[in-house]
Amino acid sequence: MDDPTTGHQMDWLVQPRGKMRPAVTMAGKGWMTTYFAEVLAIEGAALAQVRDRAGMTCWRRRVVRELLRPETSYAFALRGAIDGDAGREFLVAWRELLAAAVDRVLRSGDSQEAGSVAAQGQAGGADAERLAVLILAALHGGGTLSRVAEDPAPLDAALDIALAPLMAGSRGDEAGPPAYDQAVT
Repeated sequence: MDDPTTGHQMDWLVQPRGKMRPAVTMAGKGWMTTYFAEVLAIEGAALAQVRDRAGMTCWRRRVVRELLRPETSYAFALRGAIDGDAGREFLVAWRELLAAAVDRVLRSGDSQEAGSVAAQGQAGGADAERLAVLILAALHGGGTLSRVAEDPAPLDAALDIALAPLMAGSRGDEAGPPAYDQAVT
């Protein structure tokens, strides 16, 4: 399809309900990278604000809302991230953003896990990386299950478990994962 202003050939994204918009791609790798770039831009800004459990809770609520709405860049990006180099790069970049946020929460001393990391003489790097992988797996798997079931419970359960090491002790509950509002949509 041609750009009406320049007459040049452009890639267009067909969005839900038949809406179309120009595709802005990352390094010309294809139309799916538009969603990857949008998610990474949003996540970069949002995760940079996460410094403690309260920040992680705010991030969690926002990302769940995004994942549960089928027309968002998040839903398209996670569905498209299973094949190819661009999907792999997207997941690696998101994992790195998550790991940095997790590391800040661990270093803040605002989580029960922070004490065990300090006791082990670690700066949180290895644990932050592992928790970031777990959170990303919860987003991907829980999001898929929630979309199929048309129910937020699988995503909520997966994130509760993935975030438990960071969130333990919030709301006075040292023993288990935090209870979140189920109505996040």
